[in-house]
Amino acid sequence: MSEGRRSFVVRYLGPLLPLGLAACGLWVLFSGQYTYRPGRGNWTVTLLAPDAQLMGLFMIFLAVLATAFGVSGRKEWGCFRIGLGGAVLCLVVEGARQLMRIAVHA
Repeated sequence: MSEGRRSFVVRYLGPLLPLGLAACGLWVLFSGQYTYRPGRGNWTVTLLAPDAQLMGLFMIFLAVLATAFGVSGRKEWGCFRIGLGGAVLCLVVEGARQLMRIAVHA
């Protein structure tokens, strides 16, 4: 599709995905904790700092990665590299913390 004939979804709703991911990431990064209630059970998992902050950074890098699909040229490659590299780094660090059993849960 040409640049002048983008659909309503691509033009107006498309930027909401990276904005939503970034907003969630910033909220978790600054609040310092995140509570997850999986399934129907009565139990919750609460991530405390620094694990919640790593999750917040992961969400921000995921937003940068999603932004790469909406831009073109050099910005696309820059956003893709920064987003993918940061997201993978956050996953590796958090995975290592989980494997070493030094992750902080409440």
